[in-house]
Amino acid sequence: MNRVARRVLPALRGALGLSLARARGVRRPYSMTYILTHRCNFRCAYCDIPDAAGFEMSTAQFQGAIDEFAAAGSSRASFSGGEVLLRDDAIAIVGHARRRGLFTSMNTNGWLVEERIAEIAEVLDMMVVSIDGPAEVHDLVRKRRRSYDRVLGAITAARARGIAVATITVISEQNRHVVPEVLDLAARHGFWAYFQPAYRDCFDHGAGLDPALDGPALRGLADELRRARDAGRPVAASPGYLDRLARGPSFGDCGACHAGRYFGTVMPDGTVVPCHLVSRDAVYPNGLEVGFARAFAEMPHPVSGPGCAISPYQETDLVFGLDPRAIGAAFTRMIHAP
Repeated sequence: MNRVARRVLPALRGALGLSLARARGVRRPYSMTYILTHRCNFRCAYCDIPDAAGFEMSTAQFQGAIDEFAAAGSSRASFSGGEVLLRDDAIAIVGHARRRGLFTSMNTNGWLVEERIAEIAEVLDMMVVSIDGPAEVHDLVRKRRRSYDRVLGAITAARARGIAVATITVISEQNRHVVPEVLDLAARHGFWAYFQPAYRDCFDHGAGLDPALDGPALRGLADELRRARDAGRPVAASPGYLDRLARGPSFGDCGACHAGRYFGTVMPDGTVVPCHLVSRDAVYPNGLEVGFARAFAEMPHPVSGPGCAISPYQETDLVFGLDPRAIGAAFTRMIHAP
């Protein structure tokens, strides 16, 4: 099976199951994100995730969670951190999802990719790499010299192996100006580029965004990305996401979000939450204690809130909300390199 078919077929299978679930009004874990670790080899200026490092499930426990969700109707498994590749068993866990027929994606800072690219290429459909701008800005935000070079190496190695690549640029006071440079890089190397605002607290969207990202700044970012998208630049965002971004700092309604209904997140300790930004809002069930499919079915869903600006969450919510522009953008990203 070629790589395009590998990306498309799970989506089509899942769409059928999702349609049935929506018709019956039941939750279905179509897409699950597995946070393998909160540990990271970077201390980025906008990120406090490493402060939460603690107990992590074993290889077998993560693989068991994947099995439960696959049996319950999952079609997609994404893996994130911290830095996923700090776990020696990361490839074994991702590979288990691949063997279950799931579309696999992995978020990484790129530092450890090149040395493991042969293993990664055997199990991964899409690599999502964090990039904060051109070299001088990226290295400043990452607080690590030559981290930009390692990101480019990761992108080049992945593309050479036929792995689809996207990047996420988290916009803060330090890099509000980098959109053109990142899009130039995306056009040269053949990947889609996402952009999203930085939060003060990675686990509490109630803490708000980076103080520099007020309403006018968000509208300016949305307008810049909209113009670039209309000009055919490799902007990954759908029009619906850009519309929501322009309405910030309120980006929708958490109560209406499909996170926790059709997609969700497994934390390193086995807790199942709608998304990481609400992980402090309530007591959520742990899959190790009650079973992962049951934890997804029984976890509380936010009843209100200002929505979030996390691009993968918003794009997924728009797709599950049957926004035709988001669905079209998703299939374009899936099939075509820019």
